[in-house]
Amino acid sequence: MPRRSGGVGNGELTERQRLILREIVDCHIKNGEPVGSKALTNIGGREYSSATIRNEMAELEEKGYLESPHTSSGRVPTELGYRFYVDWLRDRYEMTTRELETLNSVAAAKMSELDGLLDTATKLASAMTNYTALAVKPRHVSQTVRRYETVLLDEHDFLLVIMMSDDNIRTVRIYSEHAIDAEGAASVSRVLNKYAAGVTAEKITLPVIMKMEEELGIYGSIASCAMKEVYGAMRDRGGGEVRVDGVNNLLQYPEYSDIGSIKDILSLLDKRDDIVDLVSDAKDDDVNVYIGSENAVDIGGNSSMVFRTIKHNGKTVGAIGVIGPRRMDYSRVITLIEGLAGSISDAVSRDDDGRAERALPPWNENGGDGEQ
Repeated sequence: MPRRSGGVGNGELTERQRLILREIVDCHIKNGEPVGSKALTNIGGREYSSATIRNEMAELEEKGYLESPHTSSGRVPTELGYRFYVDWLRDRYEMTTRELETLNSVAAAKMSELDGLLDTATKLASAMTNYTALAVKPRHVSQTVRRYETVLLDEHDFLLVIMMSDDNIRTVRIYSEHAIDAEGAASVSRVLNKYAAGVTAEKITLPVIMKMEEELGIYGSIASCAMKEVYGAMRDRGGGEVRVDGVNNLLQYPEYSDIGSIKDILSLLDKRDDIVDLVSDAKDDDVNVYIGSENAVDIGGNSSMVFRTIKHNGKTVGAIGVIGPRRMDYSRVITLIEGLAGSISDAVSRDDDGRAERALPPWNENGGDGEQ
């Protein structure tokens, strides 16, 4: 798990302090209320006096892991406390059978387009975590077309299938002035793959288009028409995209009871470029966790962002994640986001027979803990 703030080390706290901190974070995640010493007398099967717990809580507060709301004698975790919890203390969440089946349904989806998979995953992430979900397609500096195919429709029309390097697919209906048969359509795809596949838009110059026109003969006019669509596909896919689902989910949490907090979340719609930049620049293959003010994208100090990038052929083609209260259930969220990202990767990397490369995700191959 990548850390987002410095100064936190496993040796900084005693074993008892770590147990107490974990218990406080777990309690606060569950009920959202400050945690008092009376709730912590039995930790890890051991009995501690209230005085011992109070002393340890005071030391944790002095070290910056806890704070005391002015309206309560209990403590709540600080941003540093949550960071330590995420990096060192959280237990691994074991998915239920239903959750595993849901993730496997994404991996087995009959969708080869990343767009459709991200739409589905965003809705699932929102429903499964009860937070706001987001799917991101990063910027691609050198977007190219991987392959072209043609599908004949009638004697003057065919579909040009443009398969992008990020595994998105665009289909365009092309009209041919001259009657065209299957052999002619195949010639179009052959010429396009020869001159305009695997290269950026800057490499498809006028002299290159003229060579394509020459080789296509009577179908030469198709080259410039096709390239217009190719330029558009490269431009559309190069800028990055953000999709958000389940903003209303956050209204049930007290952290978002005031209008200012809701405005912070709604302002995400105006910060799409910042989110795209964050994902595009992400170096970690692990789940990324940004807590409170650690967020490179300003979503308010009471919120956290969790996301994981989706890789295909060694390249980042997207990301799936959630935004929720700082006291979110990190163990469950991290496991589910990890699972969704893996399922999407499976779906876009299925083999030639159309089967996903693996049926169950490797993080819990023996199944979950039963139905939810």
